[in-house]
Amino acid sequence: MEKLFRFLFLGAFLFAIVACNDEDDQPPVTDPAAPNLVEAASEAGLTTLVAAVQAIPGLAPALLNADAITVFAPTNQAFDNALEAFGASNLTELVDRVGGPDNLETVLGFHVVPAVAFSSDLNANNTFTTLSGQSIEVNVSGGNVTVVDATGATANVVEADVEISNGVVHVIDRVLLPDLEMGDEPAPNLVDAATEAGLDVLLAAVTAVDGLADALLAADAITVFAPTDEAFGAALEAFNAADLNQLVARIGGVENLETVLGFHVVPAVAFSSDLEASNTFTTLSGQDLTVTASNDGVTVTDATGNTVNVIVPDVAIENGVVHVIDGVLLPELSFPNIVEAATAAELTVLIEAVLAAGLDDALLEAEDITVFAPTNDAFVDLLAALEVGSLEELIDELGAEAVVQVLQFHVVPTVAFSFDLAEGDNEVPTLAGETLTVTRSGSSVTVTDAAGNTYSVVAADVAIENGVVHVIDGVLLPTL
Repeated sequence: MEKLFRFLFLGAFLFAIVACNDEDDQPPVTDPAAPNLVEAASEAGLTTLVAAVQAIPGLAPALLNADAITVFAPTNQAFDNALEAFGASNLTELVDRVGGPDNLETVLGFHVVPAVAFSSDLNANNTFTTLSGQSIEVNVSGGNVTVVDATGATANVVEADVEISNGVVHVIDRVLLPDLEMGDEPAPNLVDAATEAGLDVLLAAVTAVDGLADALLAADAITVFAPTDEAFGAALEAFNAADLNQLVARIGGVENLETVLGFHVVPAVAFSSDLEASNTFTTLSGQDLTVTASNDGVTVTDATGNTVNVIVPDVAIENGVVHVIDGVLLPELSFPNIVEAATAAELTVLIEAVLAAGLDDALLEAEDITVFAPTNDAFVDLLAALEVGSLEELIDELGAEAVVQVLQFHVVPTVAFSFDLAEGDNEVPTLAGETLTVTRSGSSVTVTDAAGNTYSVVAADVAIENGVVHVIDGVLLPTL
């Protein structure tokens, strides 16, 4: 408060000297019966300004007792715009964002000139020293009055010449910003910034990929396009997933999740002010995304052509910047085919059987399939039960047509992840023309064949390019 009292005194003193030296230039006369500043601001509905002034102890009395003041008073909407620009949800958070109460005092003092200046007193161009000790430019053109702050931003006077008991108020449509000393408080890291912004699902997704969080925190320079929880909610709905785990399964597992998350990170720092009208960035996934900047804001277009909006830009972090977006960006994702998935799972006997039966092309070309894939041990158990020593002997024993029927009995002509199944028994058709009984109990799934043999799913929800594979611990037998 001491600096405001000093400028009030100095402004009044200099104004008195000018008045004494120029008898023809008398100071404007104000009406003591006019409302005071707080009354006028309240009557005009400038409730946020009144709250801000009252947040600085002693400021309201100082302004009310000043000999002569001109106040450029921001509207409530102007304060709302300032809250959004600083990423604050209320006045208390705004005070933190601008550097604390001292800086708020500087900001408010920057809106007050220690002299009376009605619009009729203004020249075309005017420079006034404010109570903050910094200057503003006030310009008049064609009956319009504008005010330019220290950042070069321009506010418009939307209501001029509201007389108060010790001066005049001009209502403006923008909060004026002086030069502020923000201190040396370090920026948060990515995890802290995401936590503060309430990006809980994004944090859970990053944590699901081993080592990803540490890699992002240790990176030299990153720009992160961070989806909101609502954006992830929309992605869950689009993929018919109830939670993050189901979403990960549908997109092909943790490796593809890492690709998706890497597609949201650019290994360089790009604040919105650094952007051209159109920008192409190579992401950590190795794929490109397009960022477009215009007067309407910043948008990001993914590999599918889907465009999302940056809703909170320029959140500085210790190794870069975060832009919060309203959608999940999708890269091109790769899925194994049935043969590649079986090879990765070391289901070598199943692959030999499929190739021997000539079913590989049919399975690869099918539109939608769910495969219950027996392990090698499951085939060994079947060979032992039928008292044959090899797959070739099994084919000779059953006949090629029967082997085809057995393998088709493991294939359902639709996509059914484990969480798509209803609780309890599910009768599902197979390519063999006979139904399987698939039973879900919580997270456990079993399959019962035509002979009443029941086997367990030991590895569920392996996404392939045309469906899903569930690995089982037995060979299913149709009616032969």
